[in-house]
Amino acid sequence: MNQKKTLEKIRLKSSSILEAKELCNKALDNLGGIEDYNELMGTEGYISKKFFECYFDGFNWTVRLPRAKNDAINATLDIGYTILFNYIEVFLRLFGFDPYVGVYHRLWFKRKSLVCDIMEPFRCLIDAKVRKALNLKQIKDDDFNIVKKEYLLKFEKYSDYSALFFQDLVDYKKEIFKFVQSYYRAFMKERADLMDLFILE
Repeated sequence: MNQKKTLEKIRLKSSSILEAKELCNKALDNLGGIEDYNELMGTEGYISKKFFECYFDGFNWTVRLPRAKNDAINATLDIGYTILFNYIEVFLRLFGFDPYVGVYHRLWFKRKSLVCDIMEPFRCLIDAKVRKALNLKQIKDDDFNIVKKEYLLKFEKYSDYSALFFQDLVDYKKEIFKFVQSYYRAFMKERADLMDLFILE
């Protein structure tokens, strides 16, 4: 839902944007009928692929490759997602959750699966910030060293890139806290209907 709303905020509505929004709508309509985990994973992966293709169209976008750092955009997304990940983990630990036990992201060796779950609705904040920074020329290839075909941020640029995301996350700290709090209450009261969704305005 947040990917759809993020696409809607783009002023120029190309045919690819409209197509991606329609795919989001269809996926949302069909979610209730999906009972197979692999089918759910496939739907999520396909919609995300289309989202990134449209959202970063015009910025020499190729493909989203998590942690591969094959270009400046992917490397910057990874930086933002890592900051978001750590921010979410703090709130989860505040409520006493084991960050390794997830729901959508299954228990897997050394992966904090619950953090991966809870950060999902907030990824759009990072996506939007990266797109805005690209428009403002705040992200440049020259900010990175290329080592074995990976884009690695130069040390002197760390503070600049951290600052890109920090204020946005602080601005949403109340929403993030309430989201984790509602997740906690859902478990404590054994009522999943208590969970509030974080939906972009």
